[in-house]
Amino acid sequence: MEDALQPFTQTADGVWAVDMDQRIVLWNRAAEDLLGYAPEQAIGRLCYQLLGGRDPAGRPFCQNGCTVTGRARQNQPVGSFDLQVRHLDGRVSWVNVSIITMTLKAKEDNPLVLVHLFHKVGEGPAWCPPLRIHLLGPVTVQRADGSLVGGPRWRRARTRALLTFLALRRGEPTHRSIVIEALWPHLEHEAALNNLNVTVYYLRRSLEPGLECGVRSCYVHYEQDCYALAGGHIHWLDVHAFESGIAQARHERDPDRATQRYQETLALYRGEFVADLEPDLLGCWMERERLQEFYLKSMEELAGLHAEQQLEQEATELLLRVLVLDPCRETACQQLMRLALRRGDRAAASAHYRRLEKSLWRELELAPSQETRALYERASR
Repeated sequence: MEDALQPFTQTADGVWAVDMDQRIVLWNRAAEDLLGYAPEQAIGRLCYQLLGGRDPAGRPFCQNGCTVTGRARQNQPVGSFDLQVRHLDGRVSWVNVSIITMTLKAKEDNPLVLVHLFHKVGEGPAWCPPLRIHLLGPVTVQRADGSLVGGPRWRRARTRALLTFLALRRGEPTHRSIVIEALWPHLEHEAALNNLNVTVYYLRRSLEPGLECGVRSCYVHYEQDCYALAGGHIHWLDVHAFESGIAQARHERDPDRATQRYQETLALYRGEFVADLEPDLLGCWMERERLQEFYLKSMEELAGLHAEQQLEQEATELLLRVLVLDPCRETACQQLMRLALRRGDRAAASAHYRRLEKSLWRELELAPSQETRALYERASR
């Protein structure tokens, strides 16, 4: 250790110092007392892997190429800040951190060292256990222990709507005025603000039934007039898993693996987006339409894969399911007609056409497209 760092070994504040590769080069006795890690457990490790620091909104702060390192490289000052850090025993401690940038003469290739002085500012909530959040179909939330969120407060529609609103933002703080506009757009400000405060209380107690008065919520954080669902991306969200799973299936070159990925992902769609909430809440009818279209198109894609693998029965069953949900969907009807014509069943192809023709006229007062009529003419020869 360089002499320049020696005074920090004796200070009453906790100290860790890192080089510009973010490896810990100093860990003093006070840091051990405050966080539980002995120097030999800390020195040489990457600081963000050891401490897992998060900001007050629950978002990752300590990470490769963090803000502090970036500002130091640009010779910019760093103000003090509050941080959630992991204790050796798994608890979360809230600390206030101040940064001193030092230049070590002996390290010619990488001379900068960032000294972090810190002290506790109170015990934070327990580390945020991940939730499983289902928004495709009725809104349901499963805790890390497997229990489902429930109770009279949870049964209130706007409690579930607030959870939906915050979950979709993946931990991004959102100003309360935006939350109010989404959930109570027609109320006067004071009435809407009162409703928001009550609904936040209900949501916190639904997610954490044992939460005591005056104790900071593990999940629903409020900072500088902004709300956030702490933990952000650590929570499993079916909408995200659904869209990313289909994207992976579309890029999978092996037909068998693509088929498996489609089937696993399509099973996540339990029904319309937030099916138990009124369409005007959160303007969710637009998202319902978008996600249902995504679902139907993905089913058609899987049917196409089945058809390529000569699995005509499986393809036909999928396409019939599509038409149950959307009887006017011409692309699904066209696939069914082509499958029927491929096996020489002209009667079935014609029957599919006539059902589509009736649905289009009844629902939209439209006739089938030229492409669909051409398939019908082939079936009628």
